[in-house]
Amino acid sequence: MRFGDIVEVRTPAGLAYLQYASKHPSYMDTVRVLPGLFPERPAPEKLEALSTHEGYFAFYLVSHAVRHGLAEVVAHYPIPAGLEAPRAILRPGFITREGTVTKWWLEEGTRETLLNRALTPEEKRLSLAEMWNHEFLVQRLSEQWHPEHEHAKRLGPAGLHTPHAATQGQSPRMRHYLYFPQATVGRSVAAELRRRGFTVESRQGADEKNWLVLVEHLLSPGGGEAISIREELEHLAAEHAGEYDGFETSLPE
Repeated sequence: MRFGDIVEVRTPAGLAYLQYASKHPSYMDTVRVLPGLFPERPAPEKLEALSTHEGYFAFYLVSHAVRHGLAEVVAHYPIPAGLEAPRAILRPGFITREGTVTKWWLEEGTRETLLNRALTPEEKRLSLAEMWNHEFLVQRLSEQWHPEHEHAKRLGPAGLHTPHAATQGQSPRMRHYLYFPQATVGRSVAAELRRRGFTVESRQGADEKNWLVLVEHLLSPGGGEAISIREELEHLAAEHAGEYDGFETSLPE
């Protein structure tokens, strides 16, 4: 794949389009999520016009998705100046027992700043420092999610704020996706991870070619262990000729 490739992703709500923009040193493939969902592929001139919109950035192993038939390269256009990579991204710094992020890390290149204050409207539009697997990407695309939605209050009936179930002792969860070319290897890795205390699901992947090892664990309120666990799983996958395909976090509903 080349930077500038336009990638089509099928979702239950229509066709979505990404542009492969760059590679991040920590979060790998960086794509621009272009606005809108379409019932059919737009004409080339409309697709080219779409590629000039800013959209938002996401970290998604698009090269892996294309290689396994989960997405398709349909065009190639120059990346608009200044949109090759996010200038800054947000990473949760502290999560309360209620599942609310009260502090964020602002990553600007190699510089990290812990924000001990409310985010500005501009900061709420910054992309998030998390890798999405294909299933999670499709969900976000179908919902027409944008980064600022991450900071909106969750509303219940009659518009009332609904507390997270973490008030009853639940903690945020982190889910990792590992793929292996052979089922025997995947099952062996799954068994090892269970011995280490992870919750593991082991089954054939959606592409019907690779073996999926789905690894889940709880996060502490600060979530400080997330990066080290991700790196541990990346290393484990590589050791067994597999591929780490990203993670997602979920706050208690």
